[in-house]
Amino acid sequence: MGKPLQRQRLPRVVGEVGLDLLNDARRARPRITDPGDAEGLHDFRVALRRLRAWLQAYRGQPGIAFSKSLRRDLRDLARATNRARDGEVMLAWLGQTLPSLPAAERGAGEWWRQRLELDVAEAYESANLAVETHFPGLDARLQSRLDKLRTRKKGRAPSFGEASAVALSALRERLVAEVKALGSVEDAESLHRPRITGKRIRYLLRPWRKASLRCRRAERAMKAFQDAFGVLHDDLVRESAMRDMALAQASGELEARLVEVARGGTPRASAPRHLRGFMGLVRENRRRLLAHYEIAVGVEGAGGIEALSMRLEAACAAMREISS
Repeated sequence: MGKPLQRQRLPRVVGEVGLDLLNDARRARPRITDPGDAEGLHDFRVALRRLRAWLQAYRGQPGIAFSKSLRRDLRDLARATNRARDGEVMLAWLGQTLPSLPAAERGAGEWWRQRLELDVAEAYESANLAVETHFPGLDARLQSRLDKLRTRKKGRAPSFGEASAVALSALRERLVAEVKALGSVEDAESLHRPRITGKRIRYLLRPWRKASLRCRRAERAMKAFQDAFGVLHDDLVRESAMRDMALAQASGELEARLVEVARGGTPRASAPRHLRGFMGLVRENRRRLLAHYEIAVGVEGAGGIEALSMRLEAACAAMREISS
């Protein structure tokens, strides 16, 4: 019987888990263009994010190295899918929300939905082109590098347990610092940072769920934290998009009126057609945003950072105990 995962050497585990995550991306890739599979792009993105976070967690530890170009290309490919997925999430929200809203908000939302559908279709084409163009080469390079790590036999390297404890401890300190630096609901950047760090911690803890009860509890606590900040992030992104759409609609209508007047038409100084509707949408989204902000900074989120930090410290201790 081979060594338990936690006692194996770090390069071997990084290589094996990395290859599993790469295989997840491979399986999701053809699903992106399947019209009957609404989750293909999402699953591909998640696989890339997990793989990138996995490489980041252990990069720089003895025996672990990934070239800057490899890390950059992985990041760029993941970013190339952002617009399509963000638009898809926005369309889903509109589909669920608009039927229950007043007429003015529904009118603005329908105007937005029609344009968003075209934008999402275009974004999907762009994302698929990026994946088809760049993923095969990136896949081969990742496969080669992860294979070399997996089969590496020489050189000094820590155990997986010790290396994981070191990586988790650093991320825990970062998360605590980011939570302490949180600003108001208007400071989107400060609210974004702990969400990203929380994801990285969850991805690091995933392989440990079966090996340690303390790690499993920490992973569950991180999921609650990440979910709270994830919902808030969606609200912030949606509010910004609403403002952009309202300005685009008003600007387009104003330009059309000016052209009409220049051609001898009757001047119209009334408000743009969908301004009231967009104002109502922004108001309703802000109500949700404030409620989700209270949850994110409350006991289940940043307000419980001391208890969460203790769970992460217990997970670090478990990793070290298991690996000793």
